[in-house]
Amino acid sequence: MKKLFLLLMMVAAIAVGASAQTVSVRGVVVTADDEPVVGATVKAKGTSIGTQTDIDGNFRLTVPADVKRLTVSYVGMFPVEVAVKPEVRIVMENDEQMLDEVVVTGYGSTRKAAFTGAASVVDGDVVDRKSDANFVKSLEGTVTGFQYNNSTSAPGQWGSVYVRGMGSLSSSSQPLYVIDGVPVNSDYDDLYESNNYFDPMAAYNPADIESVTVLKDAAATAIYGSRAANGVVVITTKKGGQARLSVTFETRQGFSSIANNNMKFANSEQMMNLISGGVVASGDFDNVQEAREYLTDTYFGWDGKTSTDWVKAITRKPYYQDYNLAFNGTVGQTNYYVSLGYNSTDGLIVGSSNTRYSGRVNLDSKYKFLTVGLNSQYSYTDNQSTSQSTNGSMSAPMTGAISSMTPFDPIRVEVDGRWEWNPVPYNPLAVMDPKVGDLNQINNQTINANPWLRVDFGKGIWAKTNFGVNIMGQRQYNYWSAITNPQGQDYNGLGQQYNANTTTLTWTNTLGWDYTFGDKHVINLLLGQEMMRRTYWQEFYSGQDFPFAGDGMRDLSTAGSWGDSSYYKEQSRLASYFGDFHYSYDNRYYLSASFRRDGSSIFGNDKRWGNFWSVGGKWRLTQEEWLKGNRLLTNAALRASYGTVGNQSLESVYAARGFYRLGFNYAGKPGMVPSQVANPDLSWETSRKFDVGFDLSLLNRVHFTFDFYNEDTSDALYSVPLSYTTGLGSWYKNIGKIRNRGIEFGVNGTAFYTNDVAVNVFANITWNRNEVIKLADGSVEETYTIIEEGRPYRQFYMPEYAGVNPENGKALYYKGTEGDEVTENYFEAGKRYVGSADPKVFGAFGFSANAYGFDASMQFNYRLGGKVYDSGHKFTGWGMDMRTPLEKVVTDSWTPENPGGKYPQYIYGDPYNTMANSTRWLMSGNYLRLSNITFGYTVPVKLTRRFFVQKLRVYTTFDNVHTWTASDFTGYNPETYSSGQIAWQYPAVFTFTGGVQVTF
Repeated sequence: MKKLFLLLMMVAAIAVGASAQTVSVRGVVVTADDEPVVGATVKAKGTSIGTQTDIDGNFRLTVPADVKRLTVSYVGMFPVEVAVKPEVRIVMENDEQMLDEVVVTGYGSTRKAAFTGAASVVDGDVVDRKSDANFVKSLEGTVTGFQYNNSTSAPGQWGSVYVRGMGSLSSSSQPLYVIDGVPVNSDYDDLYESNNYFDPMAAYNPADIESVTVLKDAAATAIYGSRAANGVVVITTKKGGQARLSVTFETRQGFSSIANNNMKFANSEQMMNLISGGVVASGDFDNVQEAREYLTDTYFGWDGKTSTDWVKAITRKPYYQDYNLAFNGTVGQTNYYVSLGYNSTDGLIVGSSNTRYSGRVNLDSKYKFLTVGLNSQYSYTDNQSTSQSTNGSMSAPMTGAISSMTPFDPIRVEVDGRWEWNPVPYNPLAVMDPKVGDLNQINNQTINANPWLRVDFGKGIWAKTNFGVNIMGQRQYNYWSAITNPQGQDYNGLGQQYNANTTTLTWTNTLGWDYTFGDKHVINLLLGQEMMRRTYWQEFYSGQDFPFAGDGMRDLSTAGSWGDSSYYKEQSRLASYFGDFHYSYDNRYYLSASFRRDGSSIFGNDKRWGNFWSVGGKWRLTQEEWLKGNRLLTNAALRASYGTVGNQSLESVYAARGFYRLGFNYAGKPGMVPSQVANPDLSWETSRKFDVGFDLSLLNRVHFTFDFYNEDTSDALYSVPLSYTTGLGSWYKNIGKIRNRGIEFGVNGTAFYTNDVAVNVFANITWNRNEVIKLADGSVEETYTIIEEGRPYRQFYMPEYAGVNPENGKALYYKGTEGDEVTENYFEAGKRYVGSADPKVFGAFGFSANAYGFDASMQFNYRLGGKVYDSGHKFTGWGMDMRTPLEKVVTDSWTPENPGGKYPQYIYGDPYNTMANSTRWLMSGNYLRLSNITFGYTVPVKLTRRFFVQKLRVYTTFDNVHTWTASDFTGYNPETYSSGQIAWQYPAVFTFTGGVQVTF
C-alpha cells in the first residue's frame, strides 16, 4: 500500500507539472455584427499549433504555457492578434480591400464599391510576370472582353487590340491608352511596307507599372468622349512613398525555342517522289523515272544526298535578359520613384531582335495646401525584324525558307575551294548575313513628361492642372544587300531611310469637389477643360550603289548615288469641356453622370463639335438591412449604365477637306494635282453603349462578376472607292452601323486557406457577337471576305470545298450558293458564308498558390468559334509547283495507289484550279494554350534581414508552354491578326526564364 501511495503521488505530480506547462483556451470568433465566423484559423503565435472555428464560430485550443498570443485569420477579413486567456471573444472586421480597390479613370480615381461602370483592374505583378517585350500581351486572358490579335511572335511587333469587339468599319479600333493621366500614341507608324511594324507599347517597361485598368462601358469611358469608342486602358506607374530608401534589383534571364506546331515540311526524298509523280500527271513526262532524272540533274542540280531543313536553319535558341533597378522612398514631404531598365530579346528567327533601354522618374511633393509632381519616362528601342506574316516579301527569312528554298539546296556551296552562299535567289541565311546582308532596323525613342500641380482649398474643393507631353520619334532603315539580295543586286545595294515623329501635347485643367454630409451622403463633382495638339511628320530619302558593300559598309552615308526623297506633315487639334458627377447614399445607392463636348479639327467646319454623355447607377444589396449580417452573401451589387462615346481616328486628319499634292511638275514649272475630294458632311462616328452588370461575393472567398453589354456604332466611317473618272481612289463617308453584343463572366476565389497555405483559382469567359447592321452603299465584297448587313464584319465568303473524288483524285466543291450537290468544276461553285474570323467565345482560367514561402501560378488561355484562313497556301507547302511541300501533302495526297488520300492529286501546274480560294484552307481557330507557369520562393525575412535584405525572391517562368489546336488546323500559331489570315507566320515561341529579385 505504501508503494502504491507513492506511485499515485508521483503520477499526480507529473500531471500537475504537465498541466502547468500548457494552457487550455476556449473562445468564439464573430464579426462586428455579432455573426459567427465559420472556418477561421486560430493559431498559437510562433508555433504550428492551431485549429479552426466550427459552425457557431467556437473553438478549443491547448497551447504551451510560454505562448502569450493567438493569431486569428480568415479570407476577406483583417487578421487579429489577441492575448492568451482561458476564455476569449474575438471580433473580426471585414477587409474591404476588394471593395476599396481603387479604379483609376485617368482624370481621377474612385473606390470600386462606388464605381458604377464596368472595368477590370490588373495588378502590376501580373503584368510583369510574362517575358513578352510588350506588356499589353499580359492582359490577354486576364481581362474579360479584351482580345489581343497578333500573328507573330517577333519581339516588339505590333498587335491590334479589341475591347468588347471591333466597333468600327475602317477607322482605328485601338483603345485609348492613358499613362498617369496623359493620353499616349498607341498605333504603329506605317512608314513603309517594310514588313516591320513596331508597337509603341513595347517602349514601356512593365517593371514600372503599378496597375492597369481597362475601362469598358459608357459610365467608365464617356468622360473621354471622342477617343473612347474602343475602350480606355489606364496605366498607373509606380510612385514613391516608402518611409525610407528602398532599393530593388531584379534580373531575369532565359532561353526560347520554337513552340509546338504541326508545320512539318518534306525532306528531299519525299519532295522528289511527290513532284516526279506530279510532272508525270501533268503530261510533261511519260514516266516517273524520266521525270526524276530531269528534276535531279537538270532542274534542281541535286546531289542526291543534301536534305536541308530550312525552317530549322533560320531558327535558333535565342537568349532573353532583363535587368531592372529601382529606388523608392520619401525625403521630408517629397516622394520619389526612380528606375532604370534594360531588356534584350533575341528573336527566334535570324535577323529579329528587340533591345530596350528605359528610365523613369516620378516625384511628388506636398507643402500645406499645394502639391506638385512630375511623372517622366524615356526609352530607346532598337528593333530588327521582318515579321508580318501576311505580307510575305521574298527577302523575309520565313518567306525565303518556305517559298524560295527547297531541301535540295545546300546552305553553302564550295567554289574554288571556298565556301560561299548558295547562289539560289533569296537564300534567307545569305540575305540576313550579319555582315553583308539586309538590314530591317527601327530605332524608337519615346518621351513622356507630365508635370502637374494641385491646390486644395479646403471643404473638399481642389483644382489641378496637368500638362502632358508624349513624343515618339522613329527612324527606320531598310537596306537591300548588294551581295546577297537579288533585288538589291539590281541597284548594287539600296538603302531607304524613313524618319517620323509624333508629338502630342495635352493640357488638362480640372476643378473638383468631394463632400460628405449627414454621414450618408457623398458627392464627387469634377469639371474640366482640355486641349490637345498632335503634330506628325515623316520624311524619306534613299541611296543606291554601295561601293564597299562587300566589306560590310551598309550605312546610307556610303551610298554612291541618291534616289527619291519626300516629306509630309500634318497637325490636328482637339478642344474639350467635360463634367463628371457621382453621388452615393449610405454606401448603398450610387449614381453617376458625365458629359463631354469635343471639337475636332478633323471634321468639316459645321461638323466639328460632338456631345458625349453617360448615366450610371449601382445598388449594393448587401448594405440593405434585410441582408446585413448574412453569413453567405458578403457582397452583392447590381449596376447599369448607358451613354455615348465617339471615334475620330482616321488614316488622314484632313479627311473632310479637299487635298492637293505638290510635286507634279509640267514643262519645268511646279504643279499640283487634287488627291482628295472634300467631304464637309463628314461627321463623328458615335457608339451607344449599354451595360448591365452584377457583382457577387460569397463568404468573402468567392467573387463573381457578370456583364451584359450592347454597343451600337452609328455613322460608321468607311473609305469608299470613287469612280475612276475622278482620277482619285477613295474618300471617307459615314455609311454604316455596326453592333457588338455580348456577355462577360468571371469568377475568382480562395479554394483553400490557412495561415501558411493559400490556393486561389480563377476563370473567365467572354461571348461576343459582331454584326454589321447597316451599310449605305450595299455590300463590300473582297477576294474571300464580304462586309454585308446582318453579317459579322470579318465574314469569310468563298466556295465551299467538299473533299476529294476517290475515283480520280480531283477536288470537289459544293455547287451554287446552297445545297449539297457537288462539282469538280471550280467555276460552278458559288460563294457561301462560311464563318467569321472573330471567335465566338474566349477567356482564360488558372490558379495561384502560396505555401511556406513558395509560390506557383498557372494560366490557360482559349478561343473558340473563330476561323483562320491560310491566304498564302499556294506558297506555304500546299501548292502544285516546285516549292517545298508539307509532309502531309506527300503522304496523304490522292494517287492511283492511294485512292483514299485526304488531299487532291498533286498535278504540277494545277490544271484544275485546285489551289484557288476555297474553304479547303479555311480552318478552325479553336485553341487552348498553357500560357504561363511561374514558380517562386521568397526567403524568410528572419534570414534575409541579417544581410539588410527586406525581400529575396527567386523564380522561374515558362511562357507559351503548349497549344492544343483543332484537328483541321495547320500552322505555326492559331492566333492571328484581326483579319483571321495567316501565311508566312513567324512561329510561336516557348520561353523559359529564371529570375532573382532583391529589395534592400
